[in-house]
Amino acid sequence: MKKQQAIEYWEIVGNPENDVYVRLVKTLCTHSDRFYFITRKELHYNPEIFVAFTPYIIETYQTKSWAGTETTGPAATVYIIESNEETCALLIEHANHLYDWVAPALPEDITFIKNDFVWFQSTTHEEYATFSIRSQYYKKLMTNIEGLVLEQVIDEM
Repeated sequence: MKKQQAIEYWEIVGNPENDVYVRLVKTLCTHSDRFYFITRKELHYNPEIFVAFTPYIIETYQTKSWAGTETTGPAATVYIIESNEETCALLIEHANHLYDWVAPALPEDITFIKNDFVWFQSTTHEEYATFSIRSQYYKKLMTNIEGLVLEQVIDEM
């Protein structure tokens, strides 16, 4: 039986922009089954973004908890979206920086999932994003994104 490797956590330093953002998004899209972003009812968003992503939405639901966030306020709406070439192009078309994904222009907290495992999560209004890496394959993918600055998060528990 194959032993599962411990999960390593890596945070993004700075705000990936322009070509670095494009390389990051392409890597995430190519190696994920789906992704999601959230909206909060107390915030307003550009409605055109929902029109663009509607054909690719797998599911929506309300929650007070999602990757990296728990709220005591009103529930957020999670939009689970297919990760494919078309949605990747939309992510690139609508932003130039990772942390452009904030209200009022865009939904927030982009999170990418592969085989039901969240391997990238962001809390965009706080300009914080992390990778959760459990294989050398994904570690190599992440560390080979040219221009992306990462710092390993050391768990001190």
